[in-house]
Amino acid sequence: MMANQSLHKHLLKVHIAGGLTCALIAGGAIYFAGNEISKRRGIYLNARHELASTKSLLNDSNMKRSALASRVRTLEMQAVDQIELISVRQLNARTSEIVKLAESVGIRIDSLQPEERVTDKLVPVQPMRFIGSSDADKVILFLGLMSDHMPDIHIQTVDLQSDSMESTSVEIELLMYWFIDPADAE
Repeated sequence: MMANQSLHKHLLKVHIAGGLTCALIAGGAIYFAGNEISKRRGIYLNARHELASTKSLLNDSNMKRSALASRVRTLEMQAVDQIELISVRQLNARTSEIVKLAESVGIRIDSLQPEERVTDKLVPVQPMRFIGSSDADKVILFLGLMSDHMPDIHIQTVDLQSDSMESTSVEIELLMYWFIDPADAE
Protein backbone atom coordinates (compact mmCIF):
# COMPACT_ATOMS: atom_id res chain seq x y z
CA MET A 1 0.00 0.00 0.00
CA MET A 2 2.83 2.28 0.64
CA ALA A 3 4.02 1.88 -2.89
CA ASN A 4 0.52 2.57 -4.06
CA GLN A 5 0.37 5.68 -1.94
CA SER A 6 3.73 6.80 -3.21
CA LEU A 7 2.54 6.26 -6.76
CA HIS A 8 -0.63 8.29 -6.04
CA LYS A 9 1.49 11.09 -4.56
CA HIS A 10 3.75 10.98 -7.56
CA LEU A 11 0.79 10.93 -9.95
CA LEU A 12 -0.86 13.67 -7.95
CA LYS A 13 2.28 15.80 -8.31
CA VAL A 14 2.35 15.08 -12.05
CA HIS A 15 -1.36 15.94 -12.35
CA ILE A 16 -0.89 19.09 -10.29
CA ALA A 17 2.12 20.08 -12.39
CA GLY A 18 0.16 19.26 -15.57
CA GLY A 19 -2.89 21.14 -14.30
CA LEU A 20 -0.77 24.16 -13.39
CA THR A 21 0.91 24.02 -16.79
CA CYS A 22 -2.51 23.81 -18.52
CA ALA A 23 -3.82 26.66 -16.35
CA LEU A 24 -0.69 28.69 -17.17
CA ILE A 25 -1.10 28.00 -20.90
CA ALA A 26 -4.84 28.78 -20.74
CA GLY A 27 -4.18 31.96 -18.73
CA GLY A 28 -1.48 33.05 -21.22
CA ALA A 29 -3.77 32.29 -24.14
CA ILE A 30 -6.60 34.25 -22.53
CA TYR A 31 -4.25 37.14 -21.71
CA PHE A 32 -2.73 37.31 -25.22
CA ALA A 33 -6.10 36.76 -26.92
CA GLY A 34 -7.67 39.44 -24.72
CA ASN A 35 -4.77 41.78 -25.43
CA GLU A 36 -5.15 41.14 -29.20
CA ILE A 37 -8.93 41.60 -28.96
CA SER A 38 -8.37 44.83 -27.04
CA LYS A 39 -5.97 46.10 -29.72
CA ARG A 40 -8.41 45.15 -32.48
CA ARG A 41 -11.24 46.84 -30.61
CA GLY A 42 -9.10 49.97 -30.26
CA ILE A 43 -8.35 49.94 -33.99
CA TYR A 44 -12.05 49.36 -34.73
CA LEU A 45 -13.16 52.22 -32.44
CA ASN A 46 -10.49 54.50 -33.91
CA ALA A 47 -11.65 53.63 -37.45
CA ARG A 48 -15.28 54.29 -36.47
CA HIS A 49 -14.33 57.67 -35.02
CA GLU A 50 -12.33 58.55 -38.14
CA LEU A 51 -15.23 57.44 -40.35
CA ALA A 52 -17.67 59.58 -38.35
CA SER A 53 -15.31 62.58 -38.60
CA THR A 54 -14.88 62.08 -42.34
CA LYS A 55 -18.66 61.75 -42.82
CA SER A 56 -19.14 64.96 -40.83
CA LEU A 57 -16.56 66.77 -43.00
CA LEU A 58 -18.20 65.37 -46.13
CA ASN A 59 -21.65 66.53 -44.97
CA ASP A 60 -20.25 70.00 -44.17
CA SER A 61 -18.54 70.10 -47.56
CA ASN A 62 -21.75 69.00 -49.31
CA MET A 63 -23.77 71.66 -47.48
CA LYS A 64 -21.22 74.35 -48.43
CA ARG A 65 -21.14 73.11 -52.04
CA SER A 66 -24.93 73.16 -52.15
CA ALA A 67 -25.04 76.67 -50.67
CA LEU A 68 -22.41 77.88 -53.15
CA ALA A 69 -24.24 76.25 -56.07
CA SER A 70 -27.44 77.96 -54.95
CA ARG A 71 -25.59 81.30 -54.70
CA VAL A 72 -24.13 80.81 -58.19
CA ARG A 73 -27.61 80.09 -59.59
CA THR A 74 -28.96 83.22 -57.88
CA LEU A 75 -26.13 85.35 -59.25
CA GLU A 76 -26.55 83.86 -62.73
CA MET A 77 -30.28 84.68 -62.64
CA GLN A 78 -29.48 88.24 -61.54
CA ALA A 79 -26.85 88.57 -64.27
CA VAL A 80 -29.14 87.43 -67.10
CA ASP A 81 -30.44 90.93 -67.68
CA GLN A 82 -27.15 92.63 -66.90
CA ILE A 83 -25.09 94.48 -69.45
CA GLU A 84 -22.02 92.74 -70.81
CA LEU A 85 -19.08 95.07 -70.35
CA ILE A 86 -16.45 95.35 -73.05
CA SER A 87 -12.70 95.66 -72.64
CA VAL A 88 -11.20 99.15 -72.81
CA ARG A 89 -8.88 97.69 -75.44
CA GLN A 90 -11.87 97.95 -77.78
CA LEU A 91 -11.88 101.77 -77.54
CA ASN A 92 -11.22 102.33 -81.25
CA ALA A 93 -13.91 99.85 -82.27
CA ARG A 94 -16.35 101.43 -79.78
CA THR A 95 -15.77 104.98 -81.02
CA SER A 96 -16.14 103.72 -84.60
CA GLU A 97 -19.55 102.21 -83.69
CA ILE A 98 -20.65 105.52 -82.15
CA VAL A 99 -19.55 107.44 -85.26
CA LYS A 100 -21.39 105.02 -87.58
CA LEU A 101 -24.54 105.24 -85.46
CA ALA A 102 -24.44 109.06 -85.41
CA GLU A 103 -23.81 109.26 -89.15
CA SER A 104 -26.63 106.77 -89.82
CA VAL A 105 -29.18 109.31 -88.49
CA GLY A 106 -27.55 112.31 -90.19
CA ILE A 107 -25.49 113.87 -87.39
CA ARG A 108 -22.31 115.65 -88.45
CA ILE A 109 -19.50 114.73 -86.07
CA ASP A 110 -16.86 117.33 -85.30
CA SER A 111 -15.09 115.41 -82.55
CA LEU A 112 -15.28 112.25 -80.45
CA GLN A 113 -12.46 112.19 -77.91
CA PRO A 114 -11.81 109.92 -74.93
CA GLU A 115 -11.08 111.72 -71.68
CA GLU A 116 -9.16 110.59 -68.61
CA ARG A 117 -10.36 107.17 -67.47
CA VAL A 118 -11.98 106.86 -64.03
CA THR A 119 -10.66 103.69 -62.37
CA ASP A 120 -11.33 104.31 -58.68
CA LYS A 121 -14.94 103.10 -58.89
CA LEU A 122 -16.39 99.59 -58.70
CA VAL A 123 -16.87 99.65 -62.47
CA PRO A 124 -14.25 101.68 -64.36
CA VAL A 125 -15.54 104.42 -66.68
CA GLN A 126 -14.07 105.70 -69.92
CA PRO A 127 -15.54 109.20 -70.46
CA MET A 128 -15.87 110.35 -74.10
CA ARG A 129 -16.77 113.83 -75.31
CA PHE A 130 -18.89 113.94 -78.48
CA ILE A 131 -19.25 117.20 -80.41
CA GLY A 132 -21.32 117.56 -83.56
CA SER A 133 -24.33 119.23 -85.17
CA SER A 134 -27.70 118.25 -86.57
CA ASP A 135 -31.35 119.02 -86.03
CA ALA A 136 -32.91 118.28 -82.65
CA ASP A 137 -35.10 115.39 -83.91
CA LYS A 138 -32.03 113.53 -85.20
CA VAL A 139 -30.29 114.05 -81.84
CA ILE A 140 -33.26 112.49 -80.03
CA LEU A 141 -33.25 109.58 -82.51
CA PHE A 142 -29.50 109.14 -81.98
CA LEU A 143 -29.86 109.11 -78.18
CA GLY A 144 -32.59 106.44 -78.43
CA LEU A 145 -30.42 104.29 -80.71
CA MET A 146 -27.47 104.69 -78.34
CA SER A 147 -29.62 103.42 -75.47
CA ASP A 148 -30.82 100.43 -77.54
CA HIS A 149 -27.51 99.43 -79.17
CA MET A 150 -24.98 100.43 -76.52
CA PRO A 151 -26.51 99.97 -73.06
CA ASP A 152 -23.02 100.07 -71.53
CA ILE A 153 -22.76 103.76 -72.46
CA HIS A 154 -24.51 106.28 -70.23
CA ILE A 155 -25.14 109.80 -71.51
CA GLN A 156 -23.95 111.89 -68.57
CA THR A 157 -24.63 115.36 -70.00
CA VAL A 158 -26.38 116.72 -73.09
CA ASP A 159 -25.78 120.29 -74.21
CA LEU A 160 -27.75 121.55 -77.22
CA GLN A 161 -27.28 125.07 -78.53
CA SER A 162 -28.98 126.79 -81.42
CA ASP A 163 -27.95 130.00 -83.20
CA SER A 164 -31.53 131.20 -83.46
CA MET A 165 -35.09 130.33 -82.51
CA GLU A 166 -36.00 129.77 -86.16
CA SER A 167 -33.21 127.28 -86.87
CA THR A 168 -33.77 123.55 -86.32
CA SER A 169 -30.02 122.99 -86.42
CA VAL A 170 -28.31 122.57 -83.05
CA GLU A 171 -24.76 122.22 -81.87
CA ILE A 172 -24.43 119.04 -79.79
CA GLU A 173 -22.05 118.32 -76.97
CA LEU A 174 -22.45 115.01 -75.13
CA LEU A 175 -20.43 113.61 -72.28
CA MET A 176 -20.70 109.82 -72.51
CA TYR A 177 -19.67 107.40 -69.77
CA TRP A 178 -18.64 104.06 -71.22
CA PHE A 179 -18.64 101.46 -68.44
CA ILE A 180 -15.74 99.12 -69.18
CA ASP A 181 -14.93 95.59 -68.07
CA PRO A 182 -13.18 95.84 -64.66
CA ALA A 183 -11.02 92.82 -65.48
CA ASP A 184 -9.37 94.71 -68.33
CA ALA A 185 -9.09 98.18 -66.79
CA GLU A 186 -5.50 99.39 -66.92
